[in-house]
Amino acid sequence: MQLPAAVIERLQRLSCLHPLTRVQFRLPDASDFYVALPPLGEDLAVTSEFGQAKAPQLVLEMSERTLQAILAGTLSARHAFLLGDLCYSGDRDLAAALADLFPAA
Repeated sequence: MQLPAAVIERLQRLSCLHPLTRVQFRLPDASDFYVALPPLGEDLAVTSEFGQAKAPQLVLEMSERTLQAILAGTLSARHAFLLGDLCYSGDRDLAAALADLFPAA
């Protein structure tokens, strides 16, 4: 699964402090993919690729159903984390910034 274009556009507005930030999505019931976010101020596009990222700064693990609910706005990422439906490892500040990009309706 890859992220929808609207989500990619939101990610491009995210300030990244790392030279190139990689966020790995592990979906046990679907294909793993990762998102590469360019450095702040660079005109590079956000890319989304299937597979495993080399040295991701953040790893998010959840079911495809949970990811779909977050993307649809029916479940907040923070609530999913509190319920145990979303686990992360790595950069906590980046995880919080990503959670803010997906407000639930």
